[in-house]
Amino acid sequence: MKYSLQGTTMQLLNIELDQNETIYSESGRLIFMSENVSMETTTKGGIWKAIKRKFAGESFFLVNFKSAAGKGLVSFGSEFPGKIIPLKLAANQELIAQKDAFLCAEETITFDATFTRKIGAGFLGGEGLILIKIKGPGMVFLNVGGEVSEVTLKKGEKIRVDTSNLAAFDYSVDYSVERVKGIKNIIWGGEGLFLATCIGPGRVWVQSLPVSEFASKIAQYLPHQGGGNVAAAGAIGGIVGGMMRR
Repeated sequence: MKYSLQGTTMQLLNIELDQNETIYSESGRLIFMSENVSMETTTKGGIWKAIKRKFAGESFFLVNFKSAAGKGLVSFGSEFPGKIIPLKLAANQELIAQKDAFLCAEETITFDATFTRKIGAGFLGGEGLILIKIKGPGMVFLNVGGEVSEVTLKKGEKIRVDTSNLAAFDYSVDYSVERVKGIKNIIWGGEGLFLATCIGPGRVWVQSLPVSEFASKIAQYLPHQGGGNVAAAGAIGGIVGGMMRR
């Protein structure tokens, strides 16, 4: 499998498949495919896994794309302004990602909904109790909002991240949520009451523009008087629905 990325803030992912090679994606992410690529919609892993994926913000159904004869081409697009992150995972290597981050992966990759290892982090962390766990081997592609920074932490090294800006992290990273210290910081700091704390070893991917923040900014410019409330609500629903798909 070969891949290339086009664009900057609304990227296209183009993948060249060898004969009989398969890649699967979330439903609704396809841009185009060559004539010799077949498409099959499936729950992948059964109904229970599909239900868990839905709770984690992913789609109930996944779509397999397979090159039936010779090399095939399939293209996927991002749902919101941001970056597509290509990651190659070794056998049994795992990472945790925010809900709705999964774009597509080789068929050897498994992904499932998972509970945060610390209940407090789930209730206070901004992403909820359920995230997604991705396991290798193979290539996986994630879609995150805005620009992305990859931070590699040594053993015991710690960073604090705004909870909504934490896009993904290696399974080896210890993830928890801590209250912001200082009354002035809590009242006037503008960062909320809690920050996510990540302790190495492992990699952490931080996004600059969470989807929820992007939708909130758009909402500020929509009409809010009289019948405009209904129109605004519909417009917001359409925007968010288009970005989140499900």
